[in-house]
Amino acid sequence: MGAYVRDRLLLHQIQWRYFFQVRTYKVKIFRKTTAMNKSVIDCNPKNKSVMEKIRAILHKGEWLLDALKRVGYNMIPTNTILNKTLTGLGATHSEIHSKRNSIIIEPNVPVILGKLNDNENLEAVYEKCTPHNINKYLKMDIPYKKIMTTPESFHKIREAAQKLNINIYKEYFCLFDECEKLTQDVDYRRKISQPIYDFFQFEQKAFVSATPLKMSHSEFERQNFQLIQIVPNYDYKKNLELVVTNSYYKRVRIVLDNLKDSKNICIFFNVTEGIVDLIDNLGINDYKVFCSQQSVNKLKKRGIINAYSQINYPLAKYNFFTCRFYSALDIRIGKYKPDILVLTDLRTAQWTMIDPYTEAIQIQGRFRKKGNDDVTYNSFTHITTIDANIHVRSDEEIKNRIEQFITNYNLLNGQKGMNEFKKKAILEDMKNLKYQDLIDERGNINPFSIDNLYNEERVRAYYQSADKLYQAYLSTSFFNVTYNEVIECVGEDDIEKLKNTRIAIEQRKQLLNLIVRSEEWFKNGKITFEERELILNQLRKQPECDYILTAYNKIGKDAIVSAEYKKSLIDKKLNEYDKVQAKQLRFSFEVLEAIKAEFPLGIYLSKEEIKQRLQLIFQENGIIFKVTQETIKDYYDCTVSNSMEKPSFKLNFFKY
Repeated sequence: MGAYVRDRLLLHQIQWRYFFQVRTYKVKIFRKTTAMNKSVIDCNPKNKSVMEKIRAILHKGEWLLDALKRVGYNMIPTNTILNKTLTGLGATHSEIHSKRNSIIIEPNVPVILGKLNDNENLEAVYEKCTPHNINKYLKMDIPYKKIMTTPESFHKIREAAQKLNINIYKEYFCLFDECEKLTQDVDYRRKISQPIYDFFQFEQKAFVSATPLKMSHSEFERQNFQLIQIVPNYDYKKNLELVVTNSYYKRVRIVLDNLKDSKNICIFFNVTEGIVDLIDNLGINDYKVFCSQQSVNKLKKRGIINAYSQINYPLAKYNFFTCRFYSALDIRIGKYKPDILVLTDLRTAQWTMIDPYTEAIQIQGRFRKKGNDDVTYNSFTHITTIDANIHVRSDEEIKNRIEQFITNYNLLNGQKGMNEFKKKAILEDMKNLKYQDLIDERGNINPFSIDNLYNEERVRAYYQSADKLYQAYLSTSFFNVTYNEVIECVGEDDIEKLKNTRIAIEQRKQLLNLIVRSEEWFKNGKITFEERELILNQLRKQPECDYILTAYNKIGKDAIVSAEYKKSLIDKKLNEYDKVQAKQLRFSFEVLEAIKAEFPLGIYLSKEEIKQRLQLIFQENGIIFKVTQETIKDYYDCTVSNSMEKPSFKLNFFKY
């Protein structure tokens, strides 16, 4: 999916109509000294093909199958990527109740358990499921078998079916739900793509999501997949407030204070430590945290007792959800509609970034409507920080990185004539190479891992500026965005980042940026002189501030930047500046008048006395200059008396 970030400056203008131009990659086979062959993807952005697209109109109040029937399908068709556009259209529901055997792959366990509670004859396959249970279910005499599984547990179904001589590839329809998760999660959840080899062997199969991403796997083209786009013919946009700030906790407190009368607040934040901080700092008692079981165990050790790995009803006043609850899951609305708060804190972790095109849409879609009411929540707010210094790799950079990963691997793998100990050391190094993150369990390049690299950069680019993120939200065509930029001259986040910076050069860089910003805000009338002084006093608490402030006032921003924030180079520029300034000041009108008035003509004065009196004049006028006994000659014509007892000068006349 190289073209996805072809022009980072125009990322926010990407439209949904481009989402399924499938990229195919040239594959080159490298023969190894081992028994396994590795396929290497050449990410050539010129190689691409376009899927056949079918538009299926959806009227207000209709379900997915109503739209599919308009284009000739009573069920989800095979070899299809189904872009639902809207969440909650009943794709999974329709497959559960279809008249065929089905295997439905869901991204997370909570989704499966949620469906299991509402449907009979549905078998759930996940980590805790035993082979015995699967065998028993496959042998049951029921009209249509329906199995829901996590990607990581799919192999259990395959193995059980093989033992029973059941050909699942012919007898079952395979539906991969929330298919964008393959791309988004594969970097930290390697096994999520394990079923993909099996998926493409099914005669009947489909990918489905309201927010699918482009996928580069060559099988989509080889098997002639089609894209069915559900097109609602009514206004389905949802209201969203985007709050961009550099005082994260302050803004969260303000927003939550405004929601104090809300009966139900649902907070989506992908850092459990950050959730703990919010609960502690805000003094929240009526809460529930929904996260992985591993995180549940950690939180309970921290005293966060109301932590769950599955949805637990009734919801509390404050409900925190990590990313495993962002998509697919149905959250039942109780008596009161929730207020949704999405948090991105780049100081805490990069993985708190929310993709407007996928995660934001999925999050708002977790809450299921009651009756005919399409509005499932009271408010939807995304509070985020921004980092202008985020480096976003271009397509070419990513391509070159992948090639280098492969080169490094081949160099190590090609080593010959080594003893056993060296071989063992090299094998250890090979395990740690980045290349290992790009291959699947069969030793082949995983196209979803490649897609992930490009997708990560796409999302990162939005968070370089408030405007880029705002434009991305607008370009989804899904939200009515209220944009609220709450940037303070120097915010809480700026000060905290400054305090936590241990590298002197980096601290000087941050200080200079904040000093310059306060100067610009003052000149533009955004802050008063008193406010500027308060900011500078706050910055002066940092050890490097006085030094950088003095340097800025003397040599300016550009000189400090050109010195690369290095003290030795800055000092050199300061010395040069002081010399020039001293020369100019030494011969200024005020200083010349002071010297002329200080010394009488025609009498002998000791050289040391003249030196001291001249030094005092320089100090009073802020002149940094080392005075010697000869300096007076710069101002007077002198007659010297080199008396051994008291060396003196007689000042004959003033030169100026």
